[in-house]
Amino acid sequence: MNPSPTSTSSSRWKAVLLLLLVFALGAGCGIGGGLLLLRRAVQHAIAHPDGAHAPVDRLMAKVESLMVTDLNLTEAERSAVHAELAQTAADFKALRREVWQKAEATVTGSLDRICKHLPAEKQAALRKKAAERLGPWGLLSGPP
Repeated sequence: MNPSPTSTSSSRWKAVLLLLLVFALGAGCGIGGGLLLLRRAVQHAIAHPDGAHAPVDRLMAKVESLMVTDLNLTEAERSAVHAELAQTAADFKALRREVWQKAEATVTGSLDRICKHLPAEKQAALRKKAAERLGPWGLLSGPP
């Protein structure tokens, strides 16, 4: 007994829809997971500017590598370039630390000024919400 033409085309459409659903779910999970990983990496880079593998360290290593190969540096020149680039990286890290300390002070000051206009229970709710949202970014380090 042969299946009717309508049941065959119906089965094909069901298979195509199932494949599209699997593709959409896979793409959604991949994009969502990638965004979560990217967000975590950005948060870590912002909140920990003094990390050993900060972006500026990787940049300076790449610049040093290019200079060594392009300019054919001797060992003495290479060590001098390394020392100067390490100092530059330290200066950038200090600058980032200073900027984020000022940003934290600005956010804290703004939060304090806003809380002056709110009753105690709303102040507590606002500070808790601010700590949840801004703490991972390194903008509120104190207790909520």
